Amino acid sequence: GVAQQFAVKGYLGSRFTLYAHAAFGFTAGENVMSAQQAEVLRDFIGGKRGQGLRLGAGLGIGRDFSNVKNALGRITASYVTGNLKAGGNLLFEKAFSGDRDAIDVITSLGVQYRLLGQLYGGVEAVGEDLEGFWDEEEAEGGAKLLIGPSLNMVPRNSRFSFSLSGGPVFYATHSTVTTPGAIRELPSESGLTVRAKVVFN
Repeated sequence: GVAQQFAVKGYLGSRFTLYAHAAFGFTAGENVMSAQQAEVLRDFIGGKRGQGLRLGAGLGIGRDFSNVKNALGRITASYVTGNLKAGGNLLFEKAFSGDRDAIDVITSLGVQYRLLGQLYGGVEAVGEDLEGFWDEEEAEGGAKLLIGPSLNMVPRNSRFSFSLSGGPVFYATHSTVTTPGAIRELPSESGLTVRAKVVFN
């Protein structure tokens, strides 16, 4: 079917970040399903200035498309200079359901360099359900990876920014168990994918 996602990020003082999103899915049977997730992150190193090293962590709660509640823990890291942007995060998800994994592990990493003016180019990697590397019965079908190029444009004196990324998505491992209700960014099948995003600040 088709899914839409709306996200909000806000700053609570100089070191706290609130991130929340809601997703709505329309299945072939015209049923509407929804999922929600909210997190509060705190910078423990850096965060008071726009550049330099930042290290943080946070907690959150969520509900997926199959109405399963989950607890979230995230570790974040970034390094920004005038021409270079690098960042990544590691998300641990604990679903409160007997047919899910004990812990789901999700990560994303990216590096971008200023190409021209406010145009940045680089490479991005996303890994989902990485516990599939050591758990043969991983509940979402196995570990998935995306690696590919990315472009990001932040025009001066504009509240909008634009990004485009994509590349091959493939299952690094396979399991016989599949739970499609979990919130995941990558498609459920191997192949090429393109992701475009418009952000309003």
